[in-house]
Amino acid sequence: MLALAAEPGRDGDSMSAAASRVGLVLVAHSRALAEATAALVRQMTGDTIAIACAAGAGEGGAELGTDAVAVAAAIERVCGPAGAVVLMDLNGAILSAGVALELVDPALRSRTRLTGAPIVEGAVLAAVRAASGGTLDEVADDARQALASKVAQLDEAERPTVVAAAATFAPTAAAATAALAEATADLAIAAAAADLAIAAAAADVAVAAAMADVAIADPAGLHARPAAHLVVRAAGFDATVTLENVTAGRGPVPASSLIALASLGARRGDVLRLRAVGRQAPEAVEALADLLGRAAPGVAPEEPAVASDRAIPIAPGVAFGPLVRLVRELPPIPETTVDDPEAEAERLQRALVLATEELSSALSGSDILDAETALLCDPALVDRALEHIARDRCNAAWAFRQAVDAAAAIYRQLDDPYLRAREADLRDVGDAMTRALLGGAAAALPEGPPAVVVVDDLTATEAARLDAQRVLGVIDRRGGPTSHAAILLRGAGIPAVAGAAGLVPEAGGARAGLDGATGEVWIDPDPATARQIERRQEAYRASRRPPGARDGRVRLACGRRIELWANVAGPADARAARDAGAVGIGLLRTEMLFLGRVDAPGEGEQAALLAEIFDTFAGAPIVVRTLDAGGDKALPYLALEAETNPCLGVRGVRLSLERPALLEAQLRAILVAGRGHDVRVMVPMVSTVAEVSAVRAALERAHEALQAAGKPHLWPVPAGIMVEVPSAALLAERLARHADFFSIGTNDLTQHTLAAERGHPRLHALADPAHPAVLRLVRVVVEAGHATGRPVAVCGEAAGDPDVAPLLVGLGVTRLSMCASSFDAVEDALSSTSFAALAAAAEAALAADDAAAARAASAAARAPG
Repeated sequence: MLALAAEPGRDGDSMSAAASRVGLVLVAHSRALAEATAALVRQMTGDTIAIACAAGAGEGGAELGTDAVAVAAAIERVCGPAGAVVLMDLNGAILSAGVALELVDPALRSRTRLTGAPIVEGAVLAAVRAASGGTLDEVADDARQALASKVAQLDEAERPTVVAAAATFAPTAAAATAALAEATADLAIAAAAADLAIAAAAADVAVAAAMADVAIADPAGLHARPAAHLVVRAAGFDATVTLENVTAGRGPVPASSLIALASLGARRGDVLRLRAVGRQAPEAVEALADLLGRAAPGVAPEEPAVASDRAIPIAPGVAFGPLVRLVRELPPIPETTVDDPEAEAERLQRALVLATEELSSALSGSDILDAETALLCDPALVDRALEHIARDRCNAAWAFRQAVDAAAAIYRQLDDPYLRAREADLRDVGDAMTRALLGGAAAALPEGPPAVVVVDDLTATEAARLDAQRVLGVIDRRGGPTSHAAILLRGAGIPAVAGAAGLVPEAGGARAGLDGATGEVWIDPDPATARQIERRQEAYRASRRPPGARDGRVRLACGRRIELWANVAGPADARAARDAGAVGIGLLRTEMLFLGRVDAPGEGEQAALLAEIFDTFAGAPIVVRTLDAGGDKALPYLALEAETNPCLGVRGVRLSLERPALLEAQLRAILVAGRGHDVRVMVPMVSTVAEVSAVRAALERAHEALQAAGKPHLWPVPAGIMVEVPSAALLAERLARHADFFSIGTNDLTQHTLAAERGHPRLHALADPAHPAVLRLVRVVVEAGHATGRPVAVCGEAAGDPDVAPLLVGLGVTRLSMCASSFDAVEDALSSTSFAALAAAAEAALAADDAAAARAASAAARAPG
């Protein structure tokens, strides 16, 4: 975060005079440079104009760098009715200033001018003109003329170039960038390279720069999901990357911000100019150009033209029934100030963890989760909120809401309807943060029979939480077919229309019908129309594949069968998995009972919620994982100690064994709810034999306590383990003496095997479960399972990945547990290939050098012919 240079105190008269004149913003990589320039200007003009410095990076602005949020704050401080002129030192400062303009209020933006004038000379001439009462355009024009007299007095040969100037700081780096600048004749690239040359001086390393133009291939343009992938991919390179929409004349903006990328308004066919400066600049440009040049799968449709008396069809199907409104009850956000901004900033950071957990819980298994979590942690939101806390001492909830409102203004001004629809995602993450900071529950339906739901601008997490058994259909008064909520409704098979504000009065009605294919909406239809809707509904149902048509087993081309199990986090997930034909629940995440609460759930409450899920899968096997908290799943009421590396700290089974009362209460709840069901208990994050023995002893104590209390319960119960760390994989044959089954959690196994933290933006490419090292550990576990007669399943994300699942099957895995929505893709990937071909592909993957080669082996095995 940048430090804003403090302005000297001024009396009321001078402050009033300054407010009536054009202000100046000095954006520099060096705090000392900006403050010295401001001091020079004040020696000439006194305090007659307002000057703000946004300079330096790190603690106290001691490091070199610039930041868009700090620039935006500086503009807000000095931009009065007369406006403000922004002067910048190097290309990085230009990028920061450009993004800052997208973050400030539109009224301020219209009164702000960026100028390419040199910062020192330009500031002097601009200040003199502003002090004399010059207009905004006059002040900006004077600044641009700052070098005219100096250039006139110098020979052409003596004029310094930006790259030559950089040689003063870093000769080695400057030489490399000068050669590239000469080859491309692109002064902007040279300027950016000069930026990095200064930063590289101490290390005396060479930097490179690269540029490429690429046309957007995706029919939906640079929408949220590919943009999120681009942010993560760009962060993996040692390079500073910017993008510019050449077609629309927007940008450049940094590739590190989802909101900044949205401001480009990039549509299909628009030419984006990629620029990168840094050690891996060429590799970054090549990889990102390839990403931008590919069309994403599952692209949302264009907004269709519909009759004015119809809504926009977004999810096919016919619904008819009682009409209810989705109830939203967010707590009011106070506009209070705080006494300790540092403590409030820490509170904001803790809330980000809780909000991320809420998003993960609702959107687990969906690639929409990547887009929303990237948006939640976007610097344009988080840094701006932290700036509000530090500068204005406002509370964290109010600070984040201000940042969300500023970013929403950017989306609303975009021409492309798909990008405008991302405003709903912004509100979604904002609401999650409000709940994390102030409490409150997610939107809910009123109690009653299945109904048609009317809502204003349904969000992704709200859509994900809708229970298809209770929701007949959705009428969104706003929204559109390109919203993430629409994508989720289509996936859940819930009929829906959007843009229906003119068809549904605020008062609503008693009954409603809709056709999600035509956009027709009926409010309180007469009896004859109601009968027509019901006949149409029956005809649609008759045309659909009936629930349960899949038996949960995929037949390979050779006749071998692979079982598809489901990962479940709640009752709605369980019903969707049962309808999809899952053999059983391969992973029931009990964290859903503990997250988003201020206190631990009671034993009876746990048993009741578990029983609801168990009843949905009555007669089918159900694997219940004990609480997997700690690490990236913090529970505030457990008061966990801060850890330097929580992913390698007290989490999973370690936490459960440290809190035996918590563990045994959960085990008793599982046994009580499991009576009459095929329930198995699974222990997470096992790394030693002693941990398994300790949990088995706790399970025995839970049984004995229930028996002594005379409470009916399930007994005996199989107990297995998750294999998520290399030690468990390597000890699998010994662990099999104490565990009844294995389930490989590839998410954590990948993280720990490759020392690549899950979710780390710069390690995304490395943390791939298809890596040969991970696959080798899978083979060790499978072989141990076969040798000891212990079933082996995979329940990590790799099981639902159509590229990785074939390799797992080829290694001998016969049970794959995943989100039910992944069944179709995995079945398609497996059904046309023989086990022999998959086994050969797995062997090739084990011999590969990296994950990309392993995935290529999988694809080759499934290629036609």
